[in-house]
Amino acid sequence: MASRFPKRALACACAVFGLFAGVLGTEVVFGERESSLRGAALLFSIELRDDAGALLANPLLVGEEGRKLHLDLDRPMGTHSEPLRMSLELDPRPVGPTDLCVGYRLSVDDDEPRSGRVGLSPGQPRSVRLDGPGEPLRMRLVVARAGSPEFSRILRARRARLG
Repeated sequence: MASRFPKRALACACAVFGLFAGVLGTEVVFGERESSLRGAALLFSIELRDDAGALLANPLLVGEEGRKLHLDLDRPMGTHSEPLRMSLELDPRPVGPTDLCVGYRLSVDDDEPRSGRVGLSPGQPRSVRLDGPGEPLRMRLVVARAGSPEFSRILRARRARLG
Protein backbone atom coordinates (compact mmCIF):
# COMPACT_ATOMS: atom_id res chain seq x y z
CA MET A 1 0.00 0.00 0.00
CA ALA A 2 2.83 2.36 0.86
CA SER A 3 4.42 1.88 -2.56
CA ARG A 4 1.18 2.83 -4.41
CA PHE A 5 0.99 6.37 -2.96
CA PRO A 6 4.26 7.63 -4.47
CA LYS A 7 3.26 6.17 -7.85
CA ARG A 8 -0.14 7.92 -7.75
CA ALA A 9 1.44 11.19 -6.63
CA LEU A 10 3.97 10.91 -9.44
CA ALA A 11 1.19 10.16 -11.96
CA CYS A 12 -0.86 13.16 -10.76
CA ALA A 13 2.19 15.41 -10.89
CA CYS A 14 2.93 14.23 -14.44
CA ALA A 15 -0.70 14.86 -15.47
CA VAL A 16 -0.62 18.40 -14.05
CA PHE A 17 2.73 19.04 -15.71
CA GLY A 18 1.37 17.70 -19.01
CA LEU A 19 -1.67 19.97 -18.81
CA PHE A 20 0.52 22.98 -18.03
CA ALA A 21 2.91 22.11 -20.89
CA GLY A 22 -0.05 21.71 -23.26
CA VAL A 23 -1.42 25.15 -22.41
CA LEU A 24 1.99 26.76 -22.86
CA GLY A 25 2.50 24.82 -26.09
CA THR A 26 -0.68 26.22 -27.61
CA GLU A 27 0.46 29.74 -26.69
CA VAL A 28 3.76 29.15 -28.51
CA VAL A 29 2.19 27.49 -31.55
CA PHE A 30 -0.85 29.72 -31.99
CA GLY A 31 0.53 32.98 -30.65
CA GLU A 32 -0.29 35.08 -27.66
CA ARG A 33 -3.64 35.08 -25.96
CA GLU A 34 -6.21 37.34 -27.61
CA SER A 35 -6.37 39.69 -24.64
CA SER A 36 -2.68 40.48 -24.89
CA LEU A 37 -2.91 41.04 -28.65
CA ARG A 38 -5.49 43.78 -28.40
CA GLY A 39 -4.27 47.29 -28.99
CA ALA A 40 -5.55 50.41 -27.33
CA ALA A 41 -9.04 51.59 -28.28
CA LEU A 42 -8.83 54.69 -30.48
CA LEU A 43 -11.26 57.46 -31.34
CA PHE A 44 -10.87 59.15 -34.74
CA SER A 45 -12.49 62.48 -35.56
CA ILE A 46 -12.38 63.05 -39.30
CA GLU A 47 -13.41 66.00 -41.47
CA LEU A 48 -13.48 65.67 -45.23
CA ARG A 49 -13.72 68.95 -47.16
CA ASP A 50 -13.73 69.87 -50.83
CA ASP A 51 -11.31 72.34 -52.42
CA ALA A 52 -13.61 75.27 -51.57
CA GLY A 53 -13.67 74.25 -47.89
CA ALA A 54 -17.23 72.89 -47.78
CA LEU A 55 -17.70 70.06 -45.30
CA LEU A 56 -18.49 66.79 -47.10
CA ALA A 57 -18.38 64.35 -44.18
CA ASN A 58 -17.51 64.45 -40.48
CA PRO A 59 -17.52 60.90 -39.08
CA LEU A 60 -16.46 59.93 -35.57
CA LEU A 61 -14.97 56.41 -35.64
CA VAL A 62 -13.87 53.97 -32.94
CA GLY A 63 -11.05 51.60 -33.80
CA GLU A 64 -8.21 49.66 -32.30
CA GLU A 65 -4.47 50.21 -32.48
CA GLY A 66 -2.94 47.70 -34.90
CA ARG A 67 -6.24 46.78 -36.60
CA LYS A 68 -7.67 48.15 -39.84
CA LEU A 69 -10.89 50.11 -39.61
CA HIS A 70 -13.32 50.46 -42.53
CA LEU A 71 -16.20 52.89 -43.09
CA ASP A 72 -18.68 52.83 -45.96
CA LEU A 73 -20.85 55.94 -46.08
CA ASP A 74 -23.73 56.31 -48.51
CA ARG A 75 -25.58 59.57 -47.86
CA PRO A 76 -28.54 60.34 -50.14
CA MET A 77 -29.43 63.85 -51.28
CA GLY A 78 -30.74 65.88 -48.36
CA THR A 79 -32.34 69.28 -47.99
CA HIS A 80 -29.00 70.79 -46.94
CA SER A 81 -26.52 68.27 -48.35
CA GLU A 82 -25.36 66.77 -51.60
CA PRO A 83 -25.35 62.99 -52.04
CA LEU A 84 -22.09 61.36 -51.03
CA ARG A 85 -20.75 57.85 -51.39
CA MET A 86 -17.49 57.36 -49.53
CA SER A 87 -15.27 54.46 -48.53
CA LEU A 88 -12.52 55.04 -45.96
CA GLU A 89 -10.02 52.58 -44.55
CA LEU A 90 -7.67 53.48 -41.70
CA ASP A 91 -4.72 51.36 -40.54
CA PRO A 92 -3.35 52.76 -37.25
CA ARG A 93 0.10 51.45 -36.22
CA PRO A 94 2.02 52.51 -33.10
CA VAL A 95 5.18 54.57 -33.56
CA GLY A 96 6.99 55.09 -30.28
CA PRO A 97 5.26 55.32 -26.93
CA THR A 98 2.41 57.68 -27.92
CA ASP A 99 2.36 58.48 -31.64
CA LEU A 100 0.66 56.61 -34.48
CA CYS A 101 1.31 56.16 -38.17
CA VAL A 102 -2.09 55.90 -39.83
CA GLY A 103 -2.40 54.47 -43.30
CA TYR A 104 -5.48 55.73 -45.14
CA ARG A 105 -7.33 54.80 -48.32
CA LEU A 106 -10.22 57.05 -49.35
CA SER A 107 -12.57 56.67 -52.28
CA VAL A 108 -15.32 59.22 -52.98
CA ASP A 109 -18.18 58.66 -55.44
CA ASP A 110 -16.48 55.68 -57.13
CA ASP A 111 -13.34 57.68 -58.01
CA GLU A 112 -9.97 55.99 -57.84
CA PRO A 113 -8.83 55.62 -54.21
CA ARG A 114 -6.43 58.14 -52.74
CA SER A 115 -4.06 56.62 -50.22
CA GLY A 116 -1.08 57.41 -48.08
CA ARG A 117 0.20 57.52 -44.51
CA VAL A 118 0.16 60.26 -41.93
CA GLY A 119 1.86 60.56 -38.54
CA LEU A 120 -0.46 61.54 -35.70
CA SER A 121 0.12 62.60 -32.12
CA PRO A 122 -2.86 62.09 -29.78
CA GLY A 123 -5.13 65.14 -29.69
CA GLN A 124 -3.18 67.03 -32.37
CA PRO A 125 -5.15 67.73 -35.58
CA ARG A 126 -3.39 66.90 -38.82
CA SER A 127 -4.59 67.95 -42.26
CA VAL A 128 -3.74 66.09 -45.46
CA ARG A 129 -4.34 67.31 -49.02
CA LEU A 130 -5.70 64.49 -51.16
CA ASP A 131 -4.99 65.01 -54.84
CA GLY A 132 -6.25 62.52 -57.35
CA PRO A 133 -9.13 62.03 -59.73
CA GLY A 134 -11.86 64.61 -59.41
CA GLU A 135 -11.47 67.70 -57.30
CA PRO A 136 -8.78 67.96 -54.63
CA LEU A 137 -9.94 67.12 -51.12
CA ARG A 138 -8.65 67.87 -47.65
CA MET A 139 -8.91 65.38 -44.80
CA ARG A 140 -8.41 66.50 -41.20
CA LEU A 141 -7.74 63.77 -38.64
CA VAL A 142 -7.54 63.82 -34.86
CA VAL A 143 -6.94 60.65 -32.84
CA ALA A 144 -7.13 59.89 -29.13
CA ARG A 145 -6.77 56.78 -27.00
CA ALA A 146 -9.83 55.79 -24.98
CA GLY A 147 -9.93 57.32 -21.51
CA SER A 148 -7.33 60.01 -22.25
CA PRO A 149 -7.91 63.77 -21.82
CA GLU A 150 -7.75 64.10 -25.63
CA PHE A 151 -10.56 61.53 -25.93
CA SER A 152 -12.79 63.59 -23.61
CA ARG A 153 -11.89 66.79 -25.48
CA ILE A 154 -12.94 65.31 -28.85
CA LEU A 155 -16.26 64.11 -27.42
CA ARG A 156 -16.97 67.48 -25.75
CA ALA A 157 -16.24 69.33 -29.00
CA ARG A 158 -18.56 66.98 -30.90
CA ARG A 159 -21.37 67.46 -28.36
CA ALA A 160 -20.96 71.25 -28.56
CA ARG A 161 -21.26 71.15 -32.38
CA LEU A 162 -24.37 68.98 -32.24
CA GLY A 163 -25.99 71.36 -29.77
